[in-house]
Amino acid sequence: MSRISIIILAHGSRRGAQVAEIMEGLIHQVGCRVPEGVGVGWAALQFTNPTLEEAVASAIAEGAQKVLVIPYFLFEGIHLAEDIPEVLGKLGERYPELEFVLTSTLGTDGRLAEIVMERAMTAAPELCSEAKATPSQVSPQEIEPRSMEIIERLVPPLMVSAQERDVIKRIVHASGDPAIAPKVKFYPQAVSSGLAALQRGCPIFTDVKMVAAGINRRLADQFGCPVESLIGDPEVKKRARDAEITRAAAAMQHFGPRLKDSVIAIGNAPTALRALLSLVDEEVLPPALVVGMPVGFIDAAESKAELMKRDLPYISVEGTRGGSAMAVATVNALLKLAGGD
Repeated sequence: MSRISIIILAHGSRRGAQVAEIMEGLIHQVGCRVPEGVGVGWAALQFTNPTLEEAVASAIAEGAQKVLVIPYFLFEGIHLAEDIPEVLGKLGERYPELEFVLTSTLGTDGRLAEIVMERAMTAAPELCSEAKATPSQVSPQEIEPRSMEIIERLVPPLMVSAQERDVIKRIVHASGDPAIAPKVKFYPQAVSSGLAALQRGCPIFTDVKMVAAGINRRLADQFGCPVESLIGDPEVKKRARDAEITRAAAAMQHFGPRLKDSVIAIGNAPTALRALLSLVDEEVLPPALVVGMPVGFIDAAESKAELMKRDLPYISVEGTRGGSAMAVATVNALLKLAGGD
């Protein structure tokens, strides 16, 4: 893979020292999150150094072959429409061997709403008095509906259906993080395919026992949907040892043709998702729905990106986030929808 450098482009200010302090802090935080070998720097469009030209020269000196320019702007005004593309055009002529990518602005990302609310609650603590209610002040019957009311206010407007939004809210509830909402991605017919499969009593197969344990058995039994994980099966353990693969991957292989028309929930192991995609590519299935939410820093984001390239009903979460709780929340949300709850 070509060496990538990220340049965070701020507007700049005549108070250059203050801008530099803020941007240096930002690139430090971003630098802690990117893979090893990815360069992170910043530039200012005007008034402040380094300029974009200077930042690109530094990236080239560090061996960059691809430069991502990320505007630290809220709006796509004249700078984004004309000024920055003009500068990048000239840089492209100067460095034809370099690939430039201009990303979108910060815009209306839901995580910004969270920051705004944090600032508001810091300035006016009375705004969060309701959220600070202790469990003794809220009846058990009220906890879930009140949580959903709060989440509904926190999740930004998204280009999703009402049913997809219900699923997203359950994932937010499970993760405790409204910022996850825009990262939840749906194949166009994912929800309808999953609901139809559950209503006809399809099996629900999981990568690990934790996912299987979290699925609402009352609702699953209502439709006659068996829930199964094979990660502890002796034959699966032997298959994993013989093939020198993970038990989660071996379990998917062991399910084999049984996966056809099923709902598959992967909340832990990227290797399980890779094994499943191999079966899809070999035309052993397809399943009715893949809830693909492996978590971690080794192949989780990449395996989910591969899933989202397939012509296959899926619900997934971009990036390294995921986990058993989110996968369980997704399946349980679908079971509730299937039952009309």
